Parts: sequence; C-alpha cells; structure tokens
Amino acid sequence: MEGNKMERVAIIGSAGSGKSTLAKQIGQAFQYNVVHMDRLFWKPGWKESTMEELAEKQDMYLQKKEWVIEGNYSGVWGPRLQLADTIIFLNINRYVCLRSVLTRWLRHMGKTRVDLAPGCPERMELSFLKYVWDYPNTKKIKAITAIEQHCHHAQIIILQNRKNVNAFMNNLMTLD
Repeated sequence: MEGNKMERVAIIGSAGSGKSTLAKQIGQAFQYNVVHMDRLFWKPGWKESTMEELAEKQDMYLQKKEWVIEGNYSGVWGPRLQLADTIIFLNINRYVCLRSVLTRWLRHMGKTRVDLAPGCPERMELSFLKYVWDYPNTKKIKAITAIEQHCHHAQIIILQNRKNVNAFMNNLMTLD
C-alpha cells in the first residue's frame, strides 16, 4: 500500500474471482460500507435495472467519504474508477473462478445471497458459466483498459491468485 490510505476501494474481476469476499473483508477491517453492484443491478425476480437506474443507485454511494464497491458493470465504471483511491483487479484463473461459482451455487442453491438483491435466489445457467470461461478473452482487456484510462490518481493492485489475495489481506490487517 506504500502508506496510501484506502477510503474508496473499487474491486473488479471475473465472476467467482472473490470480489464479494474481499470487499467484505476490507469493509470489516476498516468499518466501511460495502456495496455489491449485483445487489444494485438486479431487482426481485432477476429483473435487470437499466444502466441509468444502476448509475443513479451507484451515485448514492459514490457521494460518501468511504466505501468498498465490488462488481463490474462496465457501463457505470467511469465515475467509480475516477473516484476510487484504490482499484483492486482480481486476475484469477478461469478454472478457479468456475470452481468458485459452482461451489457457491451448490452452497446457496435456492437461497438469496447477501450480495444479491432480495428476491433473486441463487441460480446457475450455462450462459453464466460461458461468461466466466470467456472472461479472460472478452472482458479482462476491457477492465485493464478502463483502469489505465481512469485511474492515474489511484493505487492499482492486481492480485493473480488466492495466495496473493490472502497475503494482501494479511498485510492490510497488520497496518496501523
């Protein structure tokens, strides 16, 4: 961290990369609000918000002094990345991500997770698994480009695997 304060943290990466878990850990460590973009995007019954609705919901949190926002939704990245002082990109292997989403599905099947909107019970679709598989080839470059374009002011942390994530959190917990 090089002594830089973390007050506004944006976490992006593939589904199953550990964004929600890391956001919760950082939120607990600093007592910051944690915002899950999936929770803002989805309405009960898995109905989608428009990008305008999502931007409006996100803006309510961006106005706060401290936050941890995890999730993608590249249509509303700009303001989030511009205001973040810390951007964490979870560049986790697709096999690990696939295993994580399948494990999560089995663990929460039929229940609504805290990082999803009420009325959106856990589900699994082939199109979602394909999204996770294709992420390194389709979405990763978009994330890296967005970071490069919007984040010259921020500390950028790229974590490549679970061991890196755990070391990052252990280091964070030892900072004064």
